[in-house]
Amino acid sequence: MPRIHEDKIDEIRSSINIVNYINQYINLKKAGKNYKGLCPFHTEKTSSFVVSPEKQIFHCFGCGKGGNLFTFMMDYEKLSFMDAVSKAAEYAGIAIPRYEEDKTKNDYFQNLYHINEIACTHYEKTLFKSQHKARLKYFLDRKISESTIKIFRLGYAPDTYESLLNQIKKSGVDLEEAAKLGLISRKEHGAGYIDKFRHRIIFPFFNISGKIVGFGGRKLREEQQPKYLNSPESPIYKKGEILYGLNFAINAIREKEFVFLVEGYFDLLRLYESGYKNVVASSGTALTETQAKLIRRYTKDVYIVYDGDSAGIKAAIRNAYIIEKQGLNASIVAIPGEEDPDSFILSKGEKAFDKLIKERQVPVQFQIDQFFYDYPTPGIEQKQSFSAELLDELVDFDDQIKIGIYIQQLSEKLQINESMLVSQLNRIKRNKSRYSKLSRPNNDNTDTPAEPVIRAGLFNAEMGLIGLLLQSDAQIRNFIIENASNELFENESTLSLYEHVIQEIEDTGIVNIDHLMIEFKEDETRKNLLSEIALTLDDMSLKFARDCVYQLRKRQLDKKAVEIQEMIKNEADSEDSVEHYSKQIIQIRQEIHKLDMDRRKQSRV
Repeated sequence: MPRIHEDKIDEIRSSINIVNYINQYINLKKAGKNYKGLCPFHTEKTSSFVVSPEKQIFHCFGCGKGGNLFTFMMDYEKLSFMDAVSKAAEYAGIAIPRYEEDKTKNDYFQNLYHINEIACTHYEKTLFKSQHKARLKYFLDRKISESTIKIFRLGYAPDTYESLLNQIKKSGVDLEEAAKLGLISRKEHGAGYIDKFRHRIIFPFFNISGKIVGFGGRKLREEQQPKYLNSPESPIYKKGEILYGLNFAINAIREKEFVFLVEGYFDLLRLYESGYKNVVASSGTALTETQAKLIRRYTKDVYIVYDGDSAGIKAAIRNAYIIEKQGLNASIVAIPGEEDPDSFILSKGEKAFDKLIKERQVPVQFQIDQFFYDYPTPGIEQKQSFSAELLDELVDFDDQIKIGIYIQQLSEKLQINESMLVSQLNRIKRNKSRYSKLSRPNNDNTDTPAEPVIRAGLFNAEMGLIGLLLQSDAQIRNFIIENASNELFENESTLSLYEHVIQEIEDTGIVNIDHLMIEFKEDETRKNLLSEIALTLDDMSLKFARDCVYQLRKRQLDKKAVEIQEMIKNEADSEDSVEHYSKQIIQIRQEIHKLDMDRRKQSRV
């Protein structure tokens, strides 16, 4: 199968009306601005399968299946992605150029590496120029030495529009290829290009061979958006397939027989500067299975060192299970309070950090301790909910011995009979197996019923924020980025998609639904959720964005109030406890009142 450029894939998709294509297999009828028909993926008597000609997306509101043209072809016609693209091209009458895969492909990739090398050298030299000494001081003030700066080839993109562009022109580089790598971008008005990275500290991304595949740029002015601007994905850069710093850490990982996993660039640089060379960064909170498998090449033991705030704790737990499901051993190094690894080592020193390393915990133990920190005297319902959440993670483990050890720990700490936990685990396994059969596509449209789509809580507000990030203007996107956070999300499916969209915006400044559909082609949950959001969200107003944030913040505060009231009941015999929790209740009610007042003010504007 020949390689097909992304531009050609976009051309093929946009040249076919999804309604016309699907209408070959299903009788679609006009319903307002969309089309409806009986779903081909499950048995139904009332049409719930909707196709949007405007958004070129389909979604079934009965079974939840959704996607775009290519994913429909993959699911319904049982085609691989490349076969679906080829068939669509034939349907549209578009010829697919056949590229020589051997020397031509290698030469093309080497040219892209060469362009990135030109950019990296330019950023490096710029950082050390006398007129930019304040930028070098930025690193030195953060206790990053010149030696480490040079090893990681850190740089500075000046606050001009043509600094790198002029260097690229001098080198005779194809400007279009440089634009595909995200180094320059076309002017909004008029012809020509401008630098993509401006007034930013630059972090080059390396592959295992040490070649530069992309860049990350951190803002230096508060008003700049986003905080981190990263290279877009390209033929040589797939963000979910690399780990920042791995090329520098391989030998140390093999020597120490474990790896530290941190979130950000400065956390990694701090550990490296302090002598912990066996460190890599996920460059964001969302670790991928591919990154976990990459770690597995060099070690089986991963020490996760994330921020000490609630978002960092949640990310550490979530990523620990991703790691463990790949057959690795994860441990969590708990950074206290609101510290991060960088600030903790700077303020407390390496000895204090070594003490934290010795106190590291396996994910289950860490999660149990967090549970008891949040609920010192948990009730039956809280124990039941927590154990169900934890068992839902363990059900995907292949290591039965590890499952047994973790269940024993859960049993001891929560005082729940071990055999009951095993029974519950087996019940979850059976339910998951049953669901996978029910949700499997059935092209014959015979006897497979739809799994009901259940929406609990404020799921719609969570979907609303994602939809606004996907389809609204820059003002609304910036409002959401500034006022929402991971902590507002309770549904794992929406949280996962929200994090991915935020990361995409931080990486490229934009997000493209069609490209996400292709990226999620093998990810049923996010693909289906994405199509549902695209077809159900019509309100693109700032008011709607404010309402979504309000609803989620209020839910969070209401939930805290209920939890504290439960604590007051459980500790009614202790006057000190009752007084302590009563003050917390008053504070939360004040926050809710302020939230309501702010909303009323905004509604009058």
